[in-house]
Amino acid sequence: MKVFLVRRAYSSVITFVAVITIVFLLARVTGDPLAELENDPRISPATIAAIKAAFGLDRPLHEQYINYLVNLFRGDFGYSLHYKAPVMDVIAQRFPYTLALLVPSITLSNYLAYVVGLEIGWRRGSRLDSVFMGVSMFIRSTPYFWLAILLLYVFSVVLGVTPLFGAVTPGRRFEWSLDWFLDYLWHYTLPFTVLTLRGFLAELIYVRNVVVDVVGEDFVMTAKAKGLPDRYVKRRYVARNAMLPITTVLGMRYAFLIDGAIQTETVFSYPGTGRLVYEAIFNRDFWLLQGAVVILALSVIVVNFVIDLLYAYLDPRVRYR
Repeated sequence: MKVFLVRRAYSSVITFVAVITIVFLLARVTGDPLAELENDPRISPATIAAIKAAFGLDRPLHEQYINYLVNLFRGDFGYSLHYKAPVMDVIAQRFPYTLALLVPSITLSNYLAYVVGLEIGWRRGSRLDSVFMGVSMFIRSTPYFWLAILLLYVFSVVLGVTPLFGAVTPGRRFEWSLDWFLDYLWHYTLPFTVLTLRGFLAELIYVRNVVVDVVGEDFVMTAKAKGLPDRYVKRRYVARNAMLPITTVLGMRYAFLIDGAIQTETVFSYPGTGRLVYEAIFNRDFWLLQGAVVILALSVIVVNFVIDLLYAYLDPRVRYR
């Protein structure tokens, strides 16, 4: 088990180094982050040069990279030119909103996909199977932002039962009160529904197909031939053996939901890290974009590491490979 943990930890570290290197290079491919300041006639060339020197942009690329790594491991992601604040302070204010959206959404969508997928996979070819597969194929082919706009139009514009944007009523500050929490839930409902519904129906297809494969295995056919009740066979033989391949895709689903969160938070103007990425791109906030992407990528790597440990717990054979 120790060897397995070391291997997985080493793989995660290598992945993280590769990710932050790619982020560093991509951020500089987009051009000079101070281009807008240079085009502002009110700012003198001497001031621009001083800003570049302060942020280390006047140094060679390899020196910038070393400085970037050193600052990164110190927790210094730079300074946001748009928000006029350290990047970590800006992200720290937004990331809890994204976690509050993603964690319940992932939990509920995967639970529903497992329960419903087990049932329709067991009843392959039934009317229930056909209905869920048809709806799943349609929703899976639609992008998150399209589903978000559709629900926003129906429930906010046509019916007027949900707010159009934000996490709370504009102008309202955080407070530990039931009234604030209910206001947050009112704004939270649609973004949460989009991520959960899209994640559930996309995952459902995979779970259903895994269950169909397990049902066709010899040990399941043998259990049925012994005359064991269907409910017992489904719970003890099919459900348990379908759990392993389903677990392997949980980390990948989290990565897809990160992409969905960026789109969904942008449509609903929900103040999470996904919306922050959009704002950083729109405002050409070089350091904020770099920091937000690194934090999101790190969360994906951590989740996948935890999923690997969970898989090893469920299947002891993996520990000794």
